Amino acid sequence: MFIIDDLLLDQFGIRIPGLNLIWTLEQIRDFALREMYDPEKVKSNIKENRMLFELGEMTTDEYEKTNAKLLQELKLAKREAEMNLSIRTDILGAR
Repeated sequence: MFIIDDLLLDQFGIRIPGLNLIWTLEQIRDFALREMYDPEKVKSNIKENRMLFELGEMTTDEYEKTNAKLLQELKLAKREAEMNLSIRTDILGAR
């Protein structure tokens, strides 16, 4: 349905953001990246991991493995925030 709408409306030069398939897919991708690379969410998971370890609900090995994974995710999230990949840059300078 979206593809047919895109083809028909593009021929007349009409673009409706809600019906544009590419726009919709970009919005889904951007939302997924924001959720995946949210430093606050990763920090919360690190705190939760620490709490479970302190309460004795996970072993030292499990804690260390999970903590190493979460610290790597935090590093990636901070790097993504610095690079701000969610903003598209037009190389020609047009807006």
